[in-house]
Amino acid sequence: MNNETTQPQVAKEEVKVVPTPTTPPPPPSPQPDISEGFNLIPSMSEEEKVVEKTKSRVSIGSVVSLIILVVVILVIVGFNIISRQILNVKKAELFRIENKITQQEDTLISNDEIVDRAVLYTNVRNGAFSHKEIIEFLSRMGTKIGDIQMRSVMISENLDFTYSGYSVSLEQVSKLWYLLGTDENIERINLQSVGKGDNRVTFSFEGKLNGKNFFNK
Repeated sequence: MNNETTQPQVAKEEVKVVPTPTTPPPPPSPQPDISEGFNLIPSMSEEEKVVEKTKSRVSIGSVVSLIILVVVILVIVGFNIISRQILNVKKAELFRIENKITQQEDTLISNDEIVDRAVLYTNVRNGAFSHKEIIEFLSRMGTKIGDIQMRSVMISENLDFTYSGYSVSLEQVSKLWYLLGTDENIERINLQSVGKGDNRVTFSFEGKLNGKNFFNK
């Protein structure tokens, strides 16, 4: 026997090599431009953005509120100015009316005074009497008797009177007393005093005249 060792023959297989695609090298990262400087402020987060947005809204709301407040103040001030002007106009109108009423009151008072004076004048005229007529009446009464001289006559507002004079005798004084007492123009007559002197007799009467015959009508 052949001692030769029989070695199995290994069949050679063909190995296919698949080429691996080459990966392109990554682009070089941009280098910061040292000439422009570095941005040291960090970018805001979402929460910070929400807070800033809220602040912006609040600021806008405050501005709007301030504008509304200013407008309201202007409206109030304008209303006060207009109201004051209207009030001044009303006051002027009221003052004019008061002056007119005062003038009318003065006119009415003047008219009332005129009426009062007219009534007073009428009353005085109706209640007045003529002293001249009374004196002439008493003088005529003395002339009817004879030698009677009038010395004085005093007459009050209600026609009470005193009549004094001279006569040549007591008889003439007595006749005068009777004549005065029976005349319709005399309501009452009294011999107040009588005295006899050397050549004459003095006398004094007091009485009341009849007003309807001596008062002015």
